[in-house]
Amino acid sequence: MKIINIFSIFIIILLLISSFYIESITLGELWKNIHVNSLIGFQKLIESIFLSINIKFDVWYKIFIPILNLKFLFFLIMIQSILFIYIKK
Repeated sequence: MKIINIFSIFIIILLLISSFYIESITLGELWKNIHVNSLIGFQKLIESIFLSINIKFDVWYKIFIPILNLKFLFFLIMIQSILFIYIKK
């Protein structure tokens, strides 16, 4: 089990270092390349939900655009770290 933990930490560190030096596609670009209409539909869904509960906060530009601008490698690091913490418990 200790070897798996060391290997997981090594993968996390390797992906973190490579995310700073390798030009990676963002989550939004990846989603756009796969299916652009679902991205547009998701934006409409989010905006209609927040309009229906009467919140005057531009949630798409304040929350979702920064998430969609994350690099894909950084997103992989986050998933790997969450899985490592979850499996370790």
